[in-house]
Amino acid sequence: MKKFIIVLILALICLLQVTVFGITGSVSINKTIYAPNEQMIVKVSEITEQMIEDEAYVSIYQKGAAHDQYMSWSYLQVGTSELEFEAPSETGSYEMRLYRIDHVYNDESFVMSVPFTVSMKSQGEISLEKDAYIAQQEISVTVKDITQEMEKAGAYVSVFKKGAKHNEYGQYQYVKAGNSVFEIQAPNLNGEFEMRLYSIDHNYTEEAFVMSVPFTLSGAVPYNSSDWAKTEIEKAAEMGLIPDSLKNADLTKPITRAEFAAVSVKLYEKLSGTKATPAIVNPFKDTNDQDVLKALEVGITAGIAADKFAPDNLLNREQAATMLTRVFKKSYVEGWTLANDGKYTFNYTMPAIFKDDAKISDWAKPSVYFMATHGIISGVGDNNFAPKAITPAELAANYASATREQALAISVRMTEKLNESDAKEIVAP
Repeated sequence: MKKFIIVLILALICLLQVTVFGITGSVSINKTIYAPNEQMIVKVSEITEQMIEDEAYVSIYQKGAAHDQYMSWSYLQVGTSELEFEAPSETGSYEMRLYRIDHVYNDESFVMSVPFTVSMKSQGEISLEKDAYIAQQEISVTVKDITQEMEKAGAYVSVFKKGAKHNEYGQYQYVKAGNSVFEIQAPNLNGEFEMRLYSIDHNYTEEAFVMSVPFTLSGAVPYNSSDWAKTEIEKAAEMGLIPDSLKNADLTKPITRAEFAAVSVKLYEKLSGTKATPAIVNPFKDTNDQDVLKALEVGITAGIAADKFAPDNLLNREQAATMLTRVFKKSYVEGWTLANDGKYTFNYTMPAIFKDDAKISDWAKPSVYFMATHGIISGVGDNNFAPKAITPAELAANYASATREQALAISVRMTEKLNESDAKEIVAP
């Protein structure tokens, strides 16, 4: 009898706690499986006045995430209501959770959750006109049965070296819903390749892979590069990082501002997964180069004056390091622009100081050492960086001029060694 009374009392206490704290409410969703970015209908009911006062909310979480690791969210209203959410862009397992109190990220505030999955079905088909092409030739690709969901998720077709990892893509093209035909330029390489279709961008896994079509390339023109650069130049070709202006050029020569702008645009497109478009209005009187205008529109370079770009001027090593660091910032640092660049600071462990550190311009030092920290750039020997020419003799000899092959090698290293997590070392104002 005593045990019964105790149990009864505990039950009454729990009931009173529910009443006091208003722990009610439920949440449901219209489906259990969504495509990336698909619209979700979320029904919330039994929401009390007390919960509204406590700023009760529903939010998307990755499966098993901590209470404070919420994604998109919405506050609620009394009673029953329907809300619209957009499913996450990344495939995986998720939960829609209901919390009765905002800013209390623990089990006390948690009410319930409903699991769901974001998945991309293997839909779509690609085909090629033939199975053998000449290097650098335009390859016609036919794409069929692309869904609206795939288009919204950034479905794309890309050139891969046979057997390459999912993230080792080369030239690529986003695809539209339905059927279409477009051209992708083959790299300047010989060997066996694949044209692959992926259902979602930035998800370099088997889950996003749809299908591939094999083909071979021959007739590649050897790049004129130094021995030390040959491996990285080949990687640059595989990754689609070599702009048209450099494909048949002597890569050992110094790089011009216009050529460097083209390299920067290719790198930006690779890192960000975003196609660059040229500025509609050209402010420059000395060039109408489309890559220059793309770099201007993206915000990774500007002119040496309001109406002058100086496309044929050469870049030195500290300028190259700075411009490519801007590409990284533009790709991964939210809110960064060329205009507010000076407000951002670097927070990383400094590497050994170059012997000619005093010759490096103050505005270039953060970029130079950021690149050196991550193994992207190194010195020219004897721990010297050779940032720029100072004497007339150095200027005449193109001392410290960045070369075409150096720019391409740096781009490859940035692609391989840097990612979004490294952006944490760049501190917003």
